[in-house]
Amino acid sequence: MKSILIITAFLISSLASFSQKLKSAKSLTAAFSTAAKSGKPVFLIINTPTIEHLKKLPENAKVDFTSALDDKEVISKIEENFVVFTTTMADTSVRSIMRSGNIKQFPAYIFLRSNREIFFSESASSTDKNRYFSMVERAKAAFKEKSISDLEKDAQQKGDAVTLKKLIDARKKIGITNNADLIEQYVGNLKISDFNNYDNVVYILEAGPYADGTAYRLAYTNRKLIDSIYKTEPQYKRVAFNNAIISNTMIAAAKDKNLNKAMAGANFARSTWSRDYRGADKSYNNQMLWYYSTVKDTASYLRTAAYFYDNHYMNIGADSIKKIEQRNHTVNSKNQSLQLGAKKMVSKEKMDSLMKLPGIKTVTSSIVSISSSGNNYANELNNAAWKFYEIGTKNINYLTKAMLWSRRSIELNPISGYYDTLAHILYRIGYFEEAIKTQEIAIEKAKKEQISTTNFELELKKIKARTL
Repeated sequence: MKSILIITAFLISSLASFSQKLKSAKSLTAAFSTAAKSGKPVFLIINTPTIEHLKKLPENAKVDFTSALDDKEVISKIEENFVVFTTTMADTSVRSIMRSGNIKQFPAYIFLRSNREIFFSESASSTDKNRYFSMVERAKAAFKEKSISDLEKDAQQKGDAVTLKKLIDARKKIGITNNADLIEQYVGNLKISDFNNYDNVVYILEAGPYADGTAYRLAYTNRKLIDSIYKTEPQYKRVAFNNAIISNTMIAAAKDKNLNKAMAGANFARSTWSRDYRGADKSYNNQMLWYYSTVKDTASYLRTAAYFYDNHYMNIGADSIKKIEQRNHTVNSKNQSLQLGAKKMVSKEKMDSLMKLPGIKTVTSSIVSISSSGNNYANELNNAAWKFYEIGTKNINYLTKAMLWSRRSIELNPISGYYDTLAHILYRIGYFEEAIKTQEIAIEKAKKEQISTTNFELELKKIKARTL
């Protein structure tokens, strides 16, 4: 079973879902072609794939998926100013745009120049048409500003602090958090005394400097100031600093196949856990596993993963895991709500209270982020086991570990996909009859889960014919 990504949905006040009435280009390529000819920018709408109706709602509850994007005036205003392309986050043609703009909240509204450069973006839908009128005006204003490509040319020609700052600010404005190379150049224009300035150091941290870079070292020259920043700034901002530093360092390390840089990034990740030594070790190894997997260092990946999953997932009881996951889920939900800022979230307690009131209730919803959720341990164990199978190792020691991880994932959450993973591993080891029985369970589970059994049945035929 392929690795599973969990999408977390939040119930949010005054939000709705999908636009269906705007005239959309047939493809993203067609949209950019039309944009180049017309001089209009592209308005890219990325929705979530169609989701099932919310479950376990009272009979008198009504799910409302209307949106002000369906309003005639809104449609007219948008089509007058932009070339529209509507798709879902499953569309591979928009993946690079999602990555470059750090798009993690959906529905996402992304405005691009004909050269595919993002110049403005927003997320989450609304029933208020004035919100969309405002979005259109702000996007039009942003379109008139100097493009990032032009700012990049200026930075290459001049290379001074003012020009570099304009470029970094423009990139940050559209959600780009990887400004590590630019901040390296930027700090070269500063004086030593500048690193004792609170705002200057915060600016450097926001750019996500490389953990082994000059900008990072200079920002950390005044430890008292760093401590003050991490005590004063809100939690979501501190988390954003750390995530940007880790992500930018690890991506650069993988790109250059630089093991020392990867270890620097992983060590920084470990340092963010303070006195939680177990969490620190887990964080370090998570980063190194990602690096080894990305650069295809299979031997190092298998060796590190064998230690990692045994040490952090297999020596703890199911009850303890459930308690940890509940605590993590609470913390993650709190962090998500902080990042959403002005968007008012409806708590479970509030929703339960509203549902007990008489009369018809309307629930408006939107998928706003991607993250891991409940049963995270089970999901990670399943993905680890599948990765070992996918790598193609025939080492019985590694396959045995994968089998044990897979069985534990089923113990924690017995769903069809996890049984499918176990069946594949059993087949690889040579336990053909047990693999057949396990795949049959996967099919029965899938039926109960009301998901397609086609792929599971095809795999079962291969297992029986021993052609998997």
